[in-house]
Amino acid sequence: MELGRILFLFSAFATHAFVGYALVRGLTDADPRLGLVLGLLPDGDFLFPADWGWPFVHRGLTHTPLFAIGLLAGLSLVSRNRSVALAGGLAIGSHLAIDSLSPTGIPWLFPLQTTWNPSPGLAVHSPTATALLWTAALGLLAFRAIQRPSHDRESTTDRKHKHETEQPAPTPDPTTELE
Repeated sequence: MELGRILFLFSAFATHAFVGYALVRGLTDADPRLGLVLGLLPDGDFLFPADWGWPFVHRGLTHTPLFAIGLLAGLSLVSRNRSVALAGGLAIGSHLAIDSLSPTGIPWLFPLQTTWNPSPGLAVHSPTATALLWTAALGLLAFRAIQRPSHDRESTTDRKHKHETEQPAPTPDPTTELE
C-alpha cells in the first residue's frame, strides 16, 4: 500500500475515533473510550476478506442504519444504561453521518441494493474537512472542560452551604437513658 493511502486511512480512522470520543465525553457521562471504539467500529469492515463480496465490503453492512440500530439494541440490552446507549448512538451515528456526506455515501436502505445516494458529495476526509471536524471536537471538549468545573464548584458550594445551615441532630445523652 502506498504511503499516501496509509496516511489518508490513518487520518480518517483517527478522525472517526476522535469525533466519537469527543461526542461521548462532551455530551454523556459514559466512558469516552466507548466513543473511540464505536466511532471507529464501522471501519472494521476493512478487515473482511476481499473475496466475501457484498455486503461484507467497505461501506457495506457496517455502514448502515440497520447495523447501527442492531448494535445499539444489543448495547442497550447488555448495559441496561441509557447513558451508554446514548453514547453508542452518538459515536456510531457520527461515523455514519460523516461518511454519508462523502461522494460514496452509505447504503441507507440496506438490505435493499439501490443506486439511490442522497449524499451531497463532500470531501469529508480532505485536509480541510478533517481540520474542521477536529476543531469542532476539540471545541466540544474545551466547552465540557469549562462547564464541568463550574458545575462541580456550584454543587460543592451548595453542599457546604446546606451543611452550614443545617442544625446537627442532638446527640443522645447516655445518662438520661439510665434514669
